[in-house]
Amino acid sequence: MKYPLLQNLLAGGYSLLLHLLLVVVLLVGLEMPTKPLVVGQQDVEIVQATMVDEMQIEAEMQRLQEQEQARLDAEQERQRLIEEQLQMTQDELARKEQEYLDMQERAQLEAEQRQREAEQEQQRIAELEQQRREQEEASRRAEQERLAQEEAKRQAEQERQQAEQARLQAETERKAAEEARQKAEQERLAAQKAEEEARQKAEQERQRLAEEQRKAEEERQRLEQERREAEAERKRIEEEKRRAEEERKRVEEEQRRAEEARRKAAEEEERRRIAEAEAELQRQLQAEEEQRTARRVAGVVDQYSIMIQQRVKRFWIRPSITEQGLQVTLRVRVLPGGEVGQVSVVRSSGNALFDRSAENAVFAASPLPQPSDPQAAAAFRDFQFIFKPE
Repeated sequence: MKYPLLQNLLAGGYSLLLHLLLVVVLLVGLEMPTKPLVVGQQDVEIVQATMVDEMQIEAEMQRLQEQEQARLDAEQERQRLIEEQLQMTQDELARKEQEYLDMQERAQLEAEQRQREAEQEQQRIAELEQQRREQEEASRRAEQERLAQEEAKRQAEQERQQAEQARLQAETERKAAEEARQKAEQERLAAQKAEEEARQKAEQERQRLAEEQRKAEEERQRLEQERREAEAERKRIEEEKRRAEEERKRVEEEQRRAEEARRKAAEEEERRRIAEAEAELQRQLQAEEEQRTARRVAGVVDQYSIMIQQRVKRFWIRPSITEQGLQVTLRVRVLPGGEVGQVSVVRSSGNALFDRSAENAVFAASPLPQPSDPQAAAAFRDFQFIFKPE
């Protein structure tokens, strides 16, 4: 692979994301509300007075406390698991950061090595160019010396021939001129050929230097691209690290809020349960007291009903024409002190004289007997009773 360190770092980033997702799943599980247990209430009919067993209440409170302690222990265990997972995530982040630093250091060393090689190559190219110039200059000087030597030799030969062969001067001059022309042509052709070869060699050297410079520029651009990619990867890892830290703080804050909410809910539930238990106890005590009072008042009412019935009978005057076994239901309103304020017929006996005699007997019996108990006395402020003298 071209960049194994970068691919290893990406794989580590994926692994880190998987760990973060696992932490989120655990936290979501912790925040799921527990379904409250609904306990049905049955209607209880109290038949007789009962005493509340205080030991049962204490046992119920002990059971609820143990249940709450077990829930707290389980919550602490889940908290420990979350903290271990967070620690593992932090360790993984530290390892990835160290890998990135190692990769960055190696990339820097490689870039410096390539830079040194490129500088050395440029130095070598400059030295070759200098050698080429020196060789051209040496060739030019050698050619000038050769031409000068040949010219001197030619002149010496010409002087010798003029001295020795005066008569052949014209022929010699012709031959010399022809030879000079041919030699000049040959020298011109040789110089032209040398110039062409030098030009081609210079062009090849120029193309080679241009190619080397192009490759050096491509290498520099590649190193610059790798540096930019490494810098971008470093920033990405730093951003992931920052986001992971923010996520950790957010999770801790949500966990703290959830724990506070659960604690308050537990306290509120405990207060509600205790209040309901106390209210239920008060209702039971109140019901028992009401039953006792009702039985006591009923006994007093029965007793005074008989007394009022007997007193009214003593003041009753039988009408002259009445049949046996008659009864009438009367409504009596009594003033404070037992004085009869009003008497009315609720259910007639069918005999108007008998009904009127019963009303008169009630008025005659005033004041009626009144119990000293206020609740029992209230029952006789406005009451009904069946008057049946026989």
